[in-house]
Amino acid sequence: MDHWTEGFEDDSLVVPEDRIAFNTAMKDYKTEHDAIIGGYHAKKLTGKPFKLPESLDKMKDETVKSEFTSQVHKLFGIEHAKSIEDLADLDVRMGAAENLPTNDDLTNAFKQFVVDNKISKANAQKSIGFLNEQIAKAVVAKAAKDEADKLAKAKTCNEALIAHPDFGSEEKVNEHSELLRRAIQNNVGLTAEEYEQFGSEMADTILTKNPVMARVMLKVLAPLAAEGNTDVGTGSGKPAEPTIAQELPKTAKAMNW
Repeated sequence: MDHWTEGFEDDSLVVPEDRIAFNTAMKDYKTEHDAIIGGYHAKKLTGKPFKLPESLDKMKDETVKSEFTSQVHKLFGIEHAKSIEDLADLDVRMGAAENLPTNDDLTNAFKQFVVDNKISKANAQKSIGFLNEQIAKAVVAKAAKDEADKLAKAKTCNEALIAHPDFGSEEKVNEHSELLRRAIQNNVGLTAEEYEQFGSEMADTILTKNPVMARVMLKVLAPLAAEGNTDVGTGSGKPAEPTIAQELPKTAKAMNW
């Protein structure tokens, strides 16, 4: 029996190509009635947006679920890495301070976390930028706090020295500090550059942190400074003139030995 479309005529089907297209579209409708009802339902769906399922729980096949999710992500331009090798183009230095070192173990652990939790590459890159910026801010804040704490402690130590009966004034403390410098630099034979390194370390560890230790250093070593000698050591490792031995009587007298 011929298909019902064989005897169906319409002015829009005069062109052979249109007739072929019509017959092909209608071939699954066994009767003209079926075609009318099918057209009705198609019209109802026309213009209605496609709705994603509210849940993937009904998709029992994990492969189908995975493919569906992958296609939806692809539709929205979301790219996921299947291995850490796929994340080789991540900029792990994004937003990082110049002096912040890169830790390969931490970088690889983060990439594996991204892969395991199916985090998109775009979100992974944003996370790196955010974390590096926060770390940079924290490093700067800590450095500022450490410097402020250092200055506060140095001020407290200096005030304690000034208030002690052995000194009694800032001028006296400064005088003993200069004598301490001369005693170390000239009697040990340090150059000005060498004393700069030694003096900075001594200031950071003794003279600006503990007022008792600072007072002991100033009282014991300052009298060893030679009167009228040079302010710069020989740089040869040999004591500058006059030597400690020559200065010992003056030191004994100054310290009531």
